[in-house]
Amino acid sequence: MVLPVVFDEFDGRNQIVIDQLVNLLSKEFQNTYYQSPSIERVNSWKSSLQFLLESNITIPVIAEYPIFTEVSDFIFLNNDKGIVAEAKGWHNIKKIDDYTVEADGKIRQDPCFQLENYVSKLNYFHPLRIKFHGILLLYNSNQYSSDNCVIIRKPEELKKEIDSLSPPSKDNINKFISSKLTITEDLITLLQNLDVKDILNSFSQTLYSEGYGLTEEQILIVKDVLDALKSNTDRTFLIKGGSGSGKTLVALTLFFEALKKNYNVVLGYKNNRLLNTLRFILGKRKDTKVLTEYIRFYSTGRPNPAGIGDMWYNQTHDLAIFDEAQRMTMKTIQNTMNRAKVKVYFYDDEQILVGDEEGTEENFTKLAKNTEKRGLSGGFRMPYANLIKELLEGKSVNLPGTFFKVFDDIQKMLNELRFKDGKKALLCAFTESEGDLENKNSPKNIRIGYPLQSGFDLYKGKNLNIRWLMDPKTEYPRYWSGLMDPLSYCASVYGAQGFEADYVGVVWGRDLIWRGRWDINSEPITDNIGGRYFSLKAIAKKDKQKAITLLHNRYYIMLTRGIKSVYIFCEDENTGKYLSSLVK
Repeated sequence: MVLPVVFDEFDGRNQIVIDQLVNLLSKEFQNTYYQSPSIERVNSWKSSLQFLLESNITIPVIAEYPIFTEVSDFIFLNNDKGIVAEAKGWHNIKKIDDYTVEADGKIRQDPCFQLENYVSKLNYFHPLRIKFHGILLLYNSNQYSSDNCVIIRKPEELKKEIDSLSPPSKDNINKFISSKLTITEDLITLLQNLDVKDILNSFSQTLYSEGYGLTEEQILIVKDVLDALKSNTDRTFLIKGGSGSGKTLVALTLFFEALKKNYNVVLGYKNNRLLNTLRFILGKRKDTKVLTEYIRFYSTGRPNPAGIGDMWYNQTHDLAIFDEAQRMTMKTIQNTMNRAKVKVYFYDDEQILVGDEEGTEENFTKLAKNTEKRGLSGGFRMPYANLIKELLEGKSVNLPGTFFKVFDDIQKMLNELRFKDGKKALLCAFTESEGDLENKNSPKNIRIGYPLQSGFDLYKGKNLNIRWLMDPKTEYPRYWSGLMDPLSYCASVYGAQGFEADYVGVVWGRDLIWRGRWDINSEPITDNIGGRYFSLKAIAKKDKQKAITLLHNRYYIMLTRGIKSVYIFCEDENTGKYLSSLVK
């Protein structure tokens, strides 16, 4: 058994022993997170459970319900409505700003915004579509007030609120706790659908109302960066986060919040496909088009226009934000250290793609001054992402068949993707054909079809003609914005990093193959990015182990782009059979 815990007979008249309840919560917390709860958490359980007992609650209580990387304290249900109760035993509370408070000497997320975040996520992303509202249980203090949520301070007030719900059936409770929250909209789509005034004036608050509110961990990073700006302090923030941890979400929040406060801010990327997609989305609307000039490349390799990390760049800023900073070279890292007083580097060194990319914690620390290191916890896909890491390490894992599906025929995979409702994308290993940006009709742009540049004839007679996305300024922005047929074109890993879709098809190439262990086949690799010394094609011929590491990073990225499902077709038959054997 794991969290949440359901107390079926949570009734003060039954004299349930608090210690027994706390012991049960501690046990299931350990089973869920593989670590013991902190003393602070245990004491919080004791005080909040005592408050519930004093309220004489007579319907089942769902305790510690996971909401992606966080947990709600208590949930009460009937068959079509629900109440989320967030309990705070704080005594001394002082409001700092719209999103944070000082509670018993610690900086914490504002409890009403935390509550709204949970309610919005349940309303948007829980498949049962129960209508939730929230209540804040603040039973030790009268110091905090807010117009943003209902605050309950006395047991009788809670009893009155809960008595408005009729008891749910056990079947409905079981359905609720067994159903998984599923993100229904990726970040790019969310930005497309937001009103201009919401982006410019109230980005953080809009995220909460749309189910994308920042976690306490994320909001405290935003606060500390903005505090450094306000105090004009020279500071470098190193933010490490894995796939799905919200790096881009936090980076964009910082960007828009700093702009709102009239700071001179720049947001930097190396990934021209992601940068151009953000520019495309914001540039389509008159009121946000001006923002695109603040989104720039790390490096262009030329003086006009120069990237933020190029030697020719002659501007300084109040704040410089660098997303996907693991893709920086040492020279770029060194140059960007002088571009702003406050600098923020978001990175994941397990997503390094090319031999000269050197954005690691060790290298940032060598060059930075006044450094603050932070980490972002894994997001809603983290359990799956950890399985993918173990798979690529050569471990035998059980991949969930509800999420991960391997096909032995590419047409079957494409057909299943075609009839799925939602955003779709097709990603391919950078093998077999190299692409040709100059000639759109070049046969080098055919990735799935016949004939292929490499001579590989797997698709002969299949009547397929799926081409590489080539133009980063036009094709990639339109593809990831849903304006192109997702199954007539495909992206390489360079066009996948930073993006996601509901359903992702991955064509696993003949580069990383299973032969009782992971091995490399350099013959089909066509990736020349990085040149004669640093490209994967070059490294695969001279440093097998480094090439395998880079391939692990690439497949990790591609296999973690799906929100609802990832479908795989392997061009190497033995690798396909091995992956199929792992799906349970």
